[in-house]
This record gives sequence, structure tokens and C-alpha cells, in this order.
Amino acid sequence: MSVEPDLSVRLGGLALRNPVMTASGTFGSGREFADYVDLNRLGAIVTKGVSLQPWEGNASPRVAETASGMLNSIGLQNPGVEAFAAGDLVWLAEHAADTPVIVNVGGHSVEEYVAVISRLDTEDRVDAYEANISCPNLDRGGMAFGTDCASAAAVTRACRAATHKTLIVKLSPMSPTLARLHVRLRVREPTPSR
Repeated sequence: MSVEPDLSVRLGGLALRNPVMTASGTFGSGREFADYVDLNRLGAIVTKGVSLQPWEGNASPRVAETASGMLNSIGLQNPGVEAFAAGDLVWLAEHAADTPVIVNVGGHSVEEYVAVISRLDTEDRVDAYEANISCPNLDRGGMAFGTDCASAAAVTRACRAATHKTLIVKLSPMSPTLARLHVRLRVREPTPSR
């Protein structure tokens, strides 16, 4: 008799049956792959980006083949938080009831990130958030939140204050300040001394 190994892990306060998660933006919300992958065997589903209002995304062409793979620039196309809650979350409750859902959140301002999290925080099928700080900060001329330490800290701090659920911050690998960001993004309140 074979015994399956225990692959369970914790991601902040979130318990996962295994460390296998989908990458945001590559798996939709699971519906597109449900015929090929048993969603209830995944550690978590990380959804496509969700914004306060619908985003059309970038104009075509959006994908280009390269010698090393492919590049894409979809532009975070999504139907907005209300359509996501009414459609994708309902579908996930029916088809992936045993798999934690991590919602990738985007916005053009700190307030939009907070509004999306605030809207979704009471939804039973939302277990955690991934704040996508590669989004353009319209308050700062369209520069991505993740390219500036102050902007990255501000959006992370605001998202953390909006929920008690696990929060992941998705950094862009294209950020020239990435090395400084990982050091400065420590926004948790200090542990009180005894």
C-alpha cells in the first residue's frame, strides 16, 4: 500500500495542500483549463488580474514568439470586480470548492486596489490576495507602482490595512529598483518589545 507524501505548506495564514499554484494571468480563473487539470488537486488558484472597473487591455498584437519562448503584453484585460464576483467566483465555488483562491488585484490608484479588496473581502471563495504592483499608477504619470519604493510601500500598506487575509505582492522583474524594493517593502507593524 503506497502512502502519498504530505506536501502541505503554509503561505502566511493560508494552508495549501501542496505548493503548486497557477501563475496569475496564465490560467484565467481555471475555467479555461478545467477539462485538462483537476483544479481540486492544485495547492491554490491565482486568478487573472481583477480591477475595480473593466479594463480592455492592450491592442493587438499582444503575444510575440521569441527564440527563448514568448513575450506577452495583455494589459490586464478583465471584466471588473463585479463581473468577476458574479461569474468567476461563482464558477470556482462550483468547480474548485476544495482549492484556495488567491485573487490578483490591480488598480490605477491606491484607492482602486483598496476598493477591489474591500469589495471581495466578504466573498467566501476569496482566500487571499496578490497585489499586482506592475500596474500603472495614474496619480504618478503612469509609472508602475513597483518601479518606485514609495509607491510600492504605499499600495502594499493600504492593501494590508484593507484585509486580514493573506497578502502577496507581485513585483515586476522589469523593475530597475527591484533590489531596493524587496528590502523596503517591509510594511508590517513592528513586534512590540517585551
